[in-house]
Formats: sequence, C-alpha cells, structure tokens
Amino acid sequence: TPALKVRTQVYYNRSDTWFDLGGGDIYESTTYGYGTYGLVVKSLGEHWSVGGYLEAESSTYSNIKLSLSAAPALEYDLFPYSESTKRQLRFLYRIGLTRVRYDEETVYFKTVETLLQESLNVAYEVVRPWGKASVQLQGSHFFHDFSKNRLELEAELEFRIWRGLSFEIDGSYTRIRDQLALSAEGASLEEILLRQRQLATGYDYSLSVGFNFSFGSTRSNVVNPRFGNG
Repeated sequence: TPALKVRTQVYYNRSDTWFDLGGGDIYESTTYGYGTYGLVVKSLGEHWSVGGYLEAESSTYSNIKLSLSAAPALEYDLFPYSESTKRQLRFLYRIGLTRVRYDEETVYFKTVETLLQESLNVAYEVVRPWGKASVQLQGSHFFHDFSKNRLELEAELEFRIWRGLSFEIDGSYTRIRDQLALSAEGASLEEILLRQRQLATGYDYSLSVGFNFSFGSTRSNVVNPRFGNG
C-alpha cells in the first residue's frame, strides 16, 4: 500500500555432484544454502521512509553455518515519492547487527562472532518515453575494523522496443575488502575448479545484455518505490 511495504522471501538450494576420474577414483561433493529474508517499510510523508530488515541464512559455499541479522534503516528521497515513475534520487542508511556461526574456523581464527555493520546506498533513476536509466552506489564497513569494507557500483540502461518489450544492458563492479568468513583451511583443487568454495578476491565485476518483457495492469493504483526492490 502507499503507507506500508512488506517483502518476504524463503529459499533453499542443494547441489550433488559425482565425477568419475577413472581407475576407480570417484569425487563426490554436496553444497547447499538456505535462508529467509524480510523487509518492512513505513511511509513518513513524501520524502522520508523508515523500515527494518530481518535475515537468516546458511551456506556451505560461504562457510556460514548460521547467520542471523537485524537492521533498522532510514531513507530520504530528494524528489517526492509521487514522482517515482519519472525520477528518484534515494539515500538509504542502514545499520545492522549480525550473529554468525561458521562451519570451519576462519582466516581470522573465529568460529562464532557478533558484527556491527553500517551502509549507505545512493540510487538515481530516471524514466523517459525511450526507456529507463539507473545507477546505484553503496558503501559499507564493519565497526570493529574500518578496513573491512566494500564499495559497489551498479548501472542499468533499458530501451523500450514495443509496449512491454525492452532491451537491457546491466553492469556492476565491486571492490571487496570484507571477506570475514573465509575458511582457514582454504579450498582443495577440486573445490576451486568446481566453484564450491568462496575464494579470497579484491574485486568482482559483471556485464549482461538481454531482453525483458513485462505485462500486467496499467491501472494499478499503488506504486511504492521506497527502499527500491529491497
């Protein structure tokens, strides 16, 4: 509704693989991950919003046995939210507490820890008859060590072709300095080749192009852009 926005998600994935290396040698591996996520946003007029995130997750890939997070957040839109179908410039501040237990001891000699983290996200989006353009910049860090931080940049261009059909170009770049969950045992050659373990890295980038088709009612009377897509 215009006054309240709620988003929830539950997921589970599992992968079992067997490789016959010949000579009776068989390599077996299982990876899995699951979690749940929730977001509640309350409208505070045409420019302000307040909300909170709740999240729980487990991932063998990320060396996380169980992670529980709670984070209140505050957002300000330079333009009125009623103009969101034309333009947005949102500033979202979030501070959260996470309790995490690891599958294996980390490179920082931790098996369990409590982390306090804050982030600031700046998102600009403009919609025109030809399509849409958007860019997001987010920075975050942990309070116990400010050198453990991350900077993310995302951009998207969307060109309308016909009615709900669009051509999209998406790109992102992330500067990574906050990999606290890396296992001290490292990864075997098989785990590296099969991408079953998260590895230490300083950056990540992606580029994609494709087509998107959207359909539905054009008479919907509720558009709540607060906190973006969550």
